[in-house]
Amino acid sequence: MGDNIQISVRDLGPIANGTVDLRPLTVLVGPSNTGKTYFSILIYALHKITGGLRALPVFGRRDIVSLARSDTLLSGECLAAQEVLKQADNAFRYSDLPNGLRSEIEGDADNFSNAIALYLKRCLDADLSEIVRTSSSESHIEVGVHARNRSVCWHAKMNPLDDRSTGEIGVEDFVLIPGDRSKQSEEDRRMLQSILEQGRKNPVPMEVMDRWFGPDGERRSDAIHYLPAARSGIMQSHRVIAASLVQRSTRAGLERFPETPAFSGVMADFMEQLILYRGQKMADRRLDQIATDLEINTLGGLVGLGPSPTGYPEFVYRPQGVKDDVRMTRASSMVSELGPVVLFLRGVLAIGDTLVIEEPEAHLHSAAQTHVAVALARLVRAGVRVIITTHSDWLLKEIGNLMREGEIAAQTGQPAAESALSSALRPSEVGVWLFRHGAEDQGSTIQEIPFDRSEGVEPAEYDDVAEALYNRAADLQNKLEESRGDHE
Repeated sequence: MGDNIQISVRDLGPIANGTVDLRPLTVLVGPSNTGKTYFSILIYALHKITGGLRALPVFGRRDIVSLARSDTLLSGECLAAQEVLKQADNAFRYSDLPNGLRSEIEGDADNFSNAIALYLKRCLDADLSEIVRTSSSESHIEVGVHARNRSVCWHAKMNPLDDRSTGEIGVEDFVLIPGDRSKQSEEDRRMLQSILEQGRKNPVPMEVMDRWFGPDGERRSDAIHYLPAARSGIMQSHRVIAASLVQRSTRAGLERFPETPAFSGVMADFMEQLILYRGQKMADRRLDQIATDLEINTLGGLVGLGPSPTGYPEFVYRPQGVKDDVRMTRASSMVSELGPVVLFLRGVLAIGDTLVIEEPEAHLHSAAQTHVAVALARLVRAGVRVIITTHSDWLLKEIGNLMREGEIAAQTGQPAAESALSSALRPSEVGVWLFRHGAEDQGSTIQEIPFDRSEGVEPAEYDDVAEALYNRAADLQNKLEESRGDHE
């Protein structure tokens, strides 16, 4: 998965401040209205506008190539940087890049900050003034991207102004290529050499820039997909919703309904994936196996596409032992909740992608929630980065068990199996982050719940609730026994 990326934020929605380390499996827990969805959408927005969570704040592939064509990359600066690179015992740092390239990266602060702010506005379906924590003394949002084992890569500040944003960007100096020869990648050095040599005269090959400025050293898919909450309602009604929107887009519809309602951006993206869904692609064998396991052991039937005379996708469910398909509108909420996960595994997701799922346990029986935890772990084993929000004690308990399995495998010298059936998780692969309310008007904060071999990764509040329920039950039982005695 490459370097683990950390995202820090200040004054975003209800969040006062906090940092989350995006591990292969990242779990956001805590009470409602503490900012879990805000943070999930921030990750989604940053990933989208930068073409992946990159070490440097660049907009995406086309913009990276344009930087390489910049006339400000003077040949003398390139030669000076090449001399640094030739010294095998020295690390190559961000500050060793040509001044022109560094100024291009850091000089477009307003546009970059405005892009983040506008994408947040789109995804949250909210004005910029509503996104900034209203009780904050200063009206701005701060976002930082870090990489484990490095200093801060970059940070940006967004100041809302008339529904726009002005901002600033800072990139701290950090090592791009280590000086220790044993840790150097020759491919990294060749890539950087190509950038420095071709910087002014010719555009750098796309694969060179994509590889070197990307989150890690692999050439692979790095898309991000978001499965929002309330999936079951969308799956059961998306045909009606889409048809209604088409009717409203006609002239008569616009005259009748002058104020067109809006989806949040993440909901619109999810709906678009459903509308464009055309069935199973050449899915990775491991992803297909995980989808099949969910169907057999959790859903008790198959999810797929049924015949549709309009060409618009008709999603259906076929229970085990039944010959006929059931339209999703007649399926249980569990099927319509997990159905999109199965569909995405087979027709959308690729190894190397990031999958964000809000409340994967919604509408599921407790046993099914533990099955979902296993499926998420298998996705991690297959090479998909997974981010979830959850309120489920059952899901967290099973994740804790899977981490214990990972520790046992490590202690016995057994590496985690690479098959889709392996679900053991090393504790270092999992991050559980607790969002909790602060003092009055102080906003919520974020802290990690460390893995404990006996306690797992559950918030202490869950035990408090369980204990309070037990004590209440015991007290009521005592009162019931006393009342029986009084009437005998």
